[in-house]
Amino acid sequence: MASWDDVREHMRKNFKLQQDEHELVSMVWSYEDGRHQKIILRHYQAFDRGMIEFKSAFGRAADANPLELIRKNAELPLATIALHGDVYVVVYNVVLDHLDMGDLELYLSTVAGLADKLEEEYAQQDEF
Repeated sequence: MASWDDVREHMRKNFKLQQDEHELVSMVWSYEDGRHQKIILRHYQAFDRGMIEFKSAFGRAADANPLELIRKNAELPLATIALHGDVYVVVYNVVLDHLDMGDLELYLSTVAGLADKLEEEYAQQDEF
């Protein structure tokens, strides 16, 4: 069973963090082709449980048809697409008590990878 402190410590040891705050950490995932994707992990409480939200932006509201993105949700292997303000994000939430630290990097790389692929397809520039 992982704690938020365990997650933060793992992130500090294994990645260069862009933000390291009490309830939030972020990093930039880099790809061999030169693309980059920022991913944010946020700790919060819901249903009397600690939760972690993995979130990565990929486009602006004007970049894609919302109906098309809702349909695309059915194709995603992990996570979902949401609109946060005027920015589309790939988001995945996990109950902290159920987080296997061995899966942490799977969630990081998958959320960042999905967002980067969607960004390339819809925004057509490496902005996020």
